[in-house]
Amino acid sequence: MRTIKLLLLTPLLVGLLSGCWDTKELNEVAFVTGIAIEQGEDAKFKVTVGVANASQLNSQKSEGNTPSVTFSLEGNSISELLDKMNVGLTRELRYSHTRTLVISEEIAREGTSDFLDYLERSGQFRNDFNILIAQNISAADILKTNFPIQKIPSLKIHNQTSALFEEWGGDPNIRLSDFISALTSKGRHPVVEAVTIVGSPKQGKSVENNKSLEPESLVTLGGVGVFNEDKLIGYLNLEETRAYVWTQDLIQTTLTVPCGEQKYMDIRILNSKSTIHVNYDGEIPNFQVKIVAEALLNGTQCSANLEKIETYKKYEKDIEEMIESIILTTITKVQDEYEVDIFGFGDTMRRQHYNQYQAVKDNWDEEFIKANIDTQANVFLRRAGTSNKSFLTEVE
Repeated sequence: MRTIKLLLLTPLLVGLLSGCWDTKELNEVAFVTGIAIEQGEDAKFKVTVGVANASQLNSQKSEGNTPSVTFSLEGNSISELLDKMNVGLTRELRYSHTRTLVISEEIAREGTSDFLDYLERSGQFRNDFNILIAQNISAADILKTNFPIQKIPSLKIHNQTSALFEEWGGDPNIRLSDFISALTSKGRHPVVEAVTIVGSPKQGKSVENNKSLEPESLVTLGGVGVFNEDKLIGYLNLEETRAYVWTQDLIQTTLTVPCGEQKYMDIRILNSKSTIHVNYDGEIPNFQVKIVAEALLNGTQCSANLEKIETYKKYEKDIEEMIESIILTTITKVQDEYEVDIFGFGDTMRRQHYNQYQAVKDNWDEEFIKANIDTQANVFLRRAGTSNKSFLTEVE
């Protein structure tokens, strides 16, 4: 009898486990890949969403239409605007695949806390999207600029920033949790990657921009925006951004290092490790940034003999001096021009000298401004590509 009851219950249990009560078919939803936030003309915010037109990504079913659709609304609440987008769009929007959040320069200078709180609190968003500042350009235009290879603009920018971070170190790889962590810390201020458009934004919105060998409009990365708490106060260029990323620990990059008059060598940094030490000399803080790196000689314009150890030692010293100069110059610029600690020296002080930090934490930026900076690089040039010799030695 017991066996019969179990057999009767089994189909009921299978039915309960066979699906979800809130499922939606793919043809009933649309995935938002990018969001742009800027000042509205008649309200506090103007929000633009970029929605993937998935049918145009299938080469067999594509009809030549745009692979991404944008729509904008104005209002005073980001939450309401995102829920209201079906005023113009047909399908239920899903934000879990958002990869790019673009903030206009004007909004960033006024402050970002009013809408970042919603994005962090909402369960609709993941934490793996890029936060970007639209520098000297409309934030919405960033989501509307097509590209031949990656047809959805938001995904193109997401892949672009990741590749720049991995290959050259020019992107700080900032996500929402990183920004909020820096925002709530007394020992660090946030930074955000800056983007702009080279060429005509109007031409970039056309489908023809996708078909051009040389696009008339292109979204490019230009460095980082520097924040004082939640407000944008200025920018670092790409070279300075790489120096900033270098202080944050791991980086792979390529350097062009002088090795003679109008002569240069190409150095690939394969592995790099940075450490920061902070202490006080009387009332003056001392910041010491140490870099240890392994490098590869990619190429050289100089004729020094690469079979001699003295050549490698000289090259290593030249590379070390260049790295030290790049990092010191960037930190000094931030001290003098922006007067905020974006490097996290304050967080390091809290970990290394807690009691001293507690005494100055409320005025940490003042301590940062007057601090002495020391940079030390230790570079190991492991090999010279596939050959220890250079034909330049014989030519000259």
